[in-house]
Amino acid sequence: MAKLAAEISSKTDALAKRHKQSAIISRLTVTCFMAMRSGYARKHLGAVFEEILVALATRINDDFGAPPISASDISRHLGLPRSNVRRCLEVLIDEGVIRKEGEHGYRGELDWLAARIDAEYFLKIRDAIVAAADELKALDAPGPRVAE
Repeated sequence: MAKLAAEISSKTDALAKRHKQSAIISRLTVTCFMAMRSGYARKHLGAVFEEILVALATRINDDFGAPPISASDISRHLGLPRSNVRRCLEVLIDEGVIRKEGEHGYRGELDWLAARIDAEYFLKIRDAIVAAADELKALDAPGPRVAE
């Protein structure tokens, strides 16, 4: 009976921890997307969500030092239709977020980033990531041991 109670308690503790982790990551994700959206003139996140994903995929590719990324690669990586990716790329080029390089490649526009080095939205994102990391680490910290 005691063993069964210990197993139930362990599963309950694991579920409570997983719930807390999920809440932390959810809060982080919402904070990040809402902060990123603030850089767009449109009214709601849904209107710019795909553009944000395409811009992020381009930045990730640039960070790896890979050749310019193609619309097809972005489409495959994100699971978005190529037509949507192409539309997003056109908008992002018009807004100066990315640039076309070569016939089929795209890179992030460094001038766009440089103009936003100390942008408030970026600082919010950084702070949200640090806070979430601290909370997640605290959940994994060894707690007081209960005597058996």
